[in-house]
Amino acid sequence: MGLKKGLSMSFLEARMKTLSKETQEAIRNNKPNYIPENSNSPLEITIKPEALDLSNLETSNENALWRPEKFEEYIGQENLKLILKSYIKGCKDLNKSFPHMMINGKAGSGKTTIAYLLAKYLNKHFVECVATTLTSQQQLVDKIVECQGGVLFIDEIHMINSKLANFILPILEDFQISGQKIKPFTLLSATTEMGILLKKFKPLVDRMKIRKTLEPYTIQQLTILIKQYKEKTFPNYKVSEDIYFKIAKNCRNTPRIAIRYLESYIFMNLPIENVFKVYDIIKNGITKQDIKILKLLNEKEKGIGLKSLSAFLGTSEANYLYSIEGYLIEQGLITISSRRQITEKGKLFLKEINHE
Repeated sequence: MGLKKGLSMSFLEARMKTLSKETQEAIRNNKPNYIPENSNSPLEITIKPEALDLSNLETSNENALWRPEKFEEYIGQENLKLILKSYIKGCKDLNKSFPHMMINGKAGSGKTTIAYLLAKYLNKHFVECVATTLTSQQQLVDKIVECQGGVLFIDEIHMINSKLANFILPILEDFQISGQKIKPFTLLSATTEMGILLKKFKPLVDRMKIRKTLEPYTIQQLTILIKQYKEKTFPNYKVSEDIYFKIAKNCRNTPRIAIRYLESYIFMNLPIENVFKVYDIIKNGITKQDIKILKLLNEKEKGIGLKSLSAFLGTSEANYLYSIEGYLIEQGLITISSRRQITEKGKLFLKEINHE
């Protein structure tokens, strides 16, 4: 293995001990895949991931899931895109690494795609993972090694364990691990629970130079988004403007859900109303389960606690908060003080659907 002048074998041996057994073995058996990165510092070394044996995989000509390849194809979030474009230009002009960044937004709203586009525009490696899959310091270090000074995207960062959250703090500031200098990289973290994150890991949030909460999508933006997805993925399939509008209106303001309904409409070849019935949608994205919640809250004037409401639904508190409650609050149908309570708008909604 070619090493930069001045790098002793004792240092290499010490560095080897910090790597996982799999990585150490790969270095010994597959030396051509492990090369030094050009750098002004003799300690800055990039270790390329082990080459995978793909010889037994079947190949296919089928297109993968389409995703935007440029900011112009990413619908919505105009303010965020402006921030990213400005920072990207500034970093290139100043020859600086892109700063660490945190995005707050509900599931399926495009956080991963933003991270992917950032890496693409920076012409850097992109590595993604979910915080819950990182269970040891070594696993986190391996991900940092894998991104090779590029963009490391950690989703659901509020779920990271406290030891790892504390372990990564000096790495983000000084780009050093156990006293060894590493190649600067960009951490782009994403969360659906900024409140929890601030409460548990405020120092980690403070390390994020750019922090942005995604803006709600409009019906018009969602319509454009799914129309673009259809044209890229199913170019020969005809979908009317009315169908696009109905999907956008019933997708709970979430791009991922809108795409799911569009694909269901195309694959099932059913009227869109029948597709909505499959997903238990009553009106404007409100489901049978949502109606069940509203009816219960309507019967309880003093409201209901999170634990009791989750038990009533037969689901976990986390799942209720993650996938159900947010949209009901967003639509102004329920409110939260110490308990969950139905609003006047929620009561009117129940009356409307009872008369339809």
